[in-house]
Amino acid sequence: MRDTILGRPIRLNQKTLKLDKGKDYASVVFIGDVHYGSPQFDQKRFLRMIDYCYKNNLYVLLMGDLMEVSTRYSIGSGVYEQEYPGQSQYEQIVEWFKPLAKKKLILGLLEGNHEKRVYQLSGVNVSKMMARELGVSFLGDACWNKFKVGNIIYHVYAFHGRTGARFEGTALLALERMSASFFCDVVAMGHAHKMISSAVIMQRVIGNQVIEHRKHLLITGSYLKYDNSYAQAAGMPISKLGSPKVKFSVKERDVHISW
Repeated sequence: MRDTILGRPIRLNQKTLKLDKGKDYASVVFIGDVHYGSPQFDQKRFLRMIDYCYKNNLYVLLMGDLMEVSTRYSIGSGVYEQEYPGQSQYEQIVEWFKPLAKKKLILGLLEGNHEKRVYQLSGVNVSKMMARELGVSFLGDACWNKFKVGNIIYHVYAFHGRTGARFEGTALLALERMSASFFCDVVAMGHAHKMISSAVIMQRVIGNQVIEHRKHLLITGSYLKYDNSYAQAAGMPISKLGSPKVKFSVKERDVHISW
């Protein structure tokens, strides 16, 4: 049966963004791979980020894997190691995001592969439930975003991702290859548990002019500590934790990424 209820994935998420107070740009923080419930979850760092976005009225795009929700069919021993049952994980993460949702700061919510574990076992989509409870757009696995900042339109293609790349260079290469299908200002991907950005310069002809266009590639970080983690056990490099902030200028088409 076709999914026609409120909360279904949309193909184009259209939002008008207000400028940061006293600034000539609007900011969006890409928060994902929180993995609440994992013993490696950095709760202090995560709550500082939520508080920072709330106090400064910064927009947020949720990139998936907000919860750990390990099951007995998950790879590894996470089902025995996670600190809270799935229901408690869901209820707490919703409570943490409610203040941002009430201020209309959450632009949308992507589904991660960890949330998809619940759907694969039960047919219950906890990401869709969360989006409906928060009153925000459910973006599915991937979604186009059209952000209007003043008179400038920015296009952002965001997806949770599935790459298994171990190192920053290979993760960025994987994103660059996947981004080839999308002409936009930013391609944002989660899942890789790394904070990396780069840019690709593209050319196009508009009228009688050859115009250069900068497409930013962004991998959106995580909140999992390294010690005693899967990454440590697998000999993967240590990555910086947190979430990137993307500034969209109102004066001219310009994107700036900071950590």
